[in-house]
Amino acid sequence: MTTPNGTKYFKPTTLASVIAVALFSSHIVAAEQSDNVTELDTISVMGKAYRNTATKTSLTPEETPQAINVIDAELLAERSAQSLNEALRYTPGVITETKGGAVTMYDTFMIRGFSSSQSYYDGLMLQQLTGWNLQPQIDPIALQQVEVFKGPTSVLYGSMPPGGMVNMIAKAPQVESKTDIGVKVGTSDMKQFSIDSTGQIGDSDVSYRFIGLARKKDGQVDTTGEERYLLAPSITWDITEKDSLNLNVYYQNDPDMGMNSAIPSSGSLYDNENGTTSTSTFVGDENWSTYEREVLMLGYKFSHDFNSNWTFLQNARYTKADLYQENTYHYASYDETTGDLERYIYSTDESSEAYAIDNQLSGVIDIAGIKHNVLLGIDYRQLKGDSAYDYYG
Repeated sequence: MTTPNGTKYFKPTTLASVIAVALFSSHIVAAEQSDNVTELDTISVMGKAYRNTATKTSLTPEETPQAINVIDAELLAERSAQSLNEALRYTPGVITETKGGAVTMYDTFMIRGFSSSQSYYDGLMLQQLTGWNLQPQIDPIALQQVEVFKGPTSVLYGSMPPGGMVNMIAKAPQVESKTDIGVKVGTSDMKQFSIDSTGQIGDSDVSYRFIGLARKKDGQVDTTGEERYLLAPSITWDITEKDSLNLNVYYQNDPDMGMNSAIPSSGSLYDNENGTTSTSTFVGDENWSTYEREVLMLGYKFSHDFNSNWTFLQNARYTKADLYQENTYHYASYDETTGDLERYIYSTDESSEAYAIDNQLSGVIDIAGIKHNVLLGIDYRQLKGDSAYDYYG
């Protein structure tokens, strides 16, 4: 990293392993028994249990003591969400776009009054080097659902803000064949092409999913724009009835990410004696406005069912991210008397590599007639990278 005085150094970060044990007890409801009881034969149904990623167990959100909001793929499509910020709108207890609605390069939000920047994707943290610059901004077109876990989650996820966290679930391969091709045009000269194809490969035990996206549009303010290209292929191999392996890739190139500074509220949202400021006014410099980000993620998920009660899951991912920007920023130092806005220009050249792996063993045990959902886990994360930073003004 290069500091303002010219010193450059390498910044590695290693996060300690976290071991979590969570016990969830189910409630027993007692009922009076009638003398005339007809006993029926017991029927046992075997099958894979639903694995709720927010709790890392088979418990559904309704069975947990914490509040969990789930935004599924249908709702994401109905909202035409193009970012996590847009997907989280209208979620109780969540404030989105905390850097301003015109700033779309970051997903910044608050949960129950606490800033939450440590979002998760498929149960693994989207690691970041400095601020939000290198954090992958997952596009909703690749998501099956978004989970909002409210309240403390450190027992399951380690160091987290007390307000809660967000976990995004990727679209997974399906056995049933289906292909959706979309072409969209819209406001701000938006043009988009997308494809989402899934199905079984022949008569094999392998299914695939391929997601692609190309989108380009003008930004909210003058001279700015947004451009994105995405590829997200994945395959799932059902090795046996008890073993399954998923391999997944997520590549995203954002050659243009819009603006980084919101418009001052004085003169736009509130009256100002010097007049009004249009919501399309660019407070930066069109000759110093570049924001390029490229992200590659390679991952796998392996699961093994020991029996109908106990399951092992291992989830791992490698992330490579690069970013370059030339930007203008202001610290709300707007002089309402003169109408002057103090700004400074800066540039950053950043890159990072991250590794993450999470191991989970979950099952159900019966103690004195009370069933408990048990979760044992250990995870490891490593992040390293460097950042060259220069500013003027």
